[in-house]
Amino acid sequence: NGRPVIVVSYAALTEKPSYGRFLMAHECCHHTLGHVRRYHEGLGHVGPQPFFYIAPALKQMELEADCCAVKMLKSRHETDSIEAAQQTMVGYGANPTGAYYPTGTERADNIATCVVQD
Repeated sequence: NGRPVIVVSYAALTEKPSYGRFLMAHECCHHTLGHVRRYHEGLGHVGPQPFFYIAPALKQMELEADCCAVKMLKSRHETDSIEAAQQTMVGYGANPTGAYYPTGTERADNIATCVVQD
């Protein structure tokens, strides 16, 4: 119906609250950065499978949402959430963090870079 929706596991929010706050900020950033709109527009796709057409952009969108979340959390002085996200990503190491997503190392490095940016 055109309303923004964010779905995050209750367990993710309660078992690791600091990381949960990062997740919420990250998902909000997907909306504010226009990623959700791009998905729904299908990036100009033809056919019934818009995910196929947006998959090449997912890696960059994840990195952008991570950086946006860092900026949001920095403004709120929630460094514990940023640190929790970075440590979670380090745990993935060279493995991708999802289908067509960056590796944990790429995301951890991206978060570190975003922390020092204004």
